[in-house]
Amino acid sequence: MAVLPKPLQRFSIDGNTISPQYVKPTTGVFQLEAQIIDNYRYSIDDTYEVLNDTLEPMCQSSQRHKLIRGLIHILDKRLSYDEQTDIDPVKLRLTLFERAARVPADAFVQKTWRDDILRTTAHEFGISPDDIDERLYADLKDQRKIKGFDDIEPDELLAEYNLSLAQSLVIYARSLSFTLKLGPNESSALRRLFRHLRFFNLLFEVKQITDNTWQFKVDGPAAVLPQPQKYSLELASFLRTLFEFKDWIATAEVDPDASGKFKTWQLKPDDFTPPRIQIFERIPEDVTRLIARIRELAPEIDIQETPEILQFSPQAVWIPDFTATIRTSQAKAHIEVLGFWRADYLNRRLKALKKAPANLILVLSEKLKVDKTALADTKIPIVTYKTTPLPKNVIQAILMYAK
Repeated sequence: MAVLPKPLQRFSIDGNTISPQYVKPTTGVFQLEAQIIDNYRYSIDDTYEVLNDTLEPMCQSSQRHKLIRGLIHILDKRLSYDEQTDIDPVKLRLTLFERAARVPADAFVQKTWRDDILRTTAHEFGISPDDIDERLYADLKDQRKIKGFDDIEPDELLAEYNLSLAQSLVIYARSLSFTLKLGPNESSALRRLFRHLRFFNLLFEVKQITDNTWQFKVDGPAAVLPQPQKYSLELASFLRTLFEFKDWIATAEVDPDASGKFKTWQLKPDDFTPPRIQIFERIPEDVTRLIARIRELAPEIDIQETPEILQFSPQAVWIPDFTATIRTSQAKAHIEVLGFWRADYLNRRLKALKKAPANLILVLSEKLKVDKTALADTKIPIVTYKTTPLPKNVIQAILMYAK
């Protein structure tokens, strides 16, 4: 993902509404992109400094310099570099500079002092004196040698750029709401959507409006959060997931200037042609590890990693992370792992689950200092953890349903 930095973001404001300045697919734009891409294709074995020297004149001479720099920002993420892990450039520099500092002042009149230091240092690091210049600043971006470029065509680059503009705006959101309409037999796609929301640690609520219409509200980073920067990147990463679906509309309240005055932004799937997207099931790592340990420690428990969609009321919908079935009794427990939560979010979650059946288990992280009074009135079993969920505690909660 390549969210554009603040100086490269392009938004237009009309009253209380705001929208990214998407770029239309014209012949001129494709020709410009092709010229930029060619510079990347022919940059293999050069340093980044050489590549940058070929791109900079384009930026300075064009009226579309902000667009060009935005495209460069995206393409830079597709470069790979030679890894010279055998020599630490920082240690090499320190060694050279310390030895140069110890050279007596009267020795500088002799031309051999520099060669002596290079030779001694090269011997110590197991390289030749000629290699030192190449390795001395190998950790700095300009001096890194380009090894490869993940090629891309102009139409794909334009799609990535427009998506990056949208992602760059959503990082300023107080909330993101979207209404989604599904066709028949799309329950697996809905499950993947839930999984992605959880994978990116997003705090959200969902309601079913009609048989095939679902309404989601995702808390944004501009809400009170302990890690707004990380959360904003997670939300931006998730935005790509929406383009797997054809029929949806999203609205966000955003404040890119941190002025306290939020603008309304509306996003639709036809605002621009999105990148070609293939969405896979994504399960948080802590959930994957927990499932593996339960299977190892409790063979009497069967784990279903693709649980059913649970409907508690006309508007209360829930898809757990996994379902555990006790083989002897066929009793089931539905488990959700919340690695990131706030007291107000948990209150909302518990309120939505009031009409749920009794066989639910919440596994909650204690990483955040929250008001635990939110847990006082709930009858839902709560398993808490500090670093990672303890399988034995979750197993104990699951086995309660065998009685």
